[in-house]
Amino acid sequence: MRMVVISLSILLILLGLWGWFYYTSVKPVTQYYWDNLSNLSETMERGDWERAKENINEYLNRWIEIRKLWIYFINQKDIDNIDSSIRQLYMCVLNEDKILSQVEIQHLINLFNVINENECLSLENIF
Repeated sequence: MRMVVISLSILLILLGLWGWFYYTSVKPVTQYYWDNLSNLSETMERGDWERAKENINEYLNRWIEIRKLWIYFINQKDIDNIDSSIRQLYMCVLNEDKILSQVEIQHLINLFNVINENECLSLENIF
């Protein structure tokens, strides 16, 4: 009986840590990028490329900081996909390529959605 209590305690601690990481890191970051990438898309639609360049610089710098933490906890393939896509978006914005930028924005939003779904605390992800 003692081992069952210890095992359940460890399981609850691990689930608590998972939930803490999700609600303090994954969810706010994915929400930040969903909102701001949509705003970036609208900025490019208006043709305000200078503001778009400032924004993408900010998003890239923030991603570099986030990546340093996420690399230890999230699937490396997902991190690499986001890394590649955000750098491609950066180059598209610098070259003022409206169509490819829009495509990369949608791709990035999709990639952040995948991470959000994979890391959320749900029965599907537990079992």
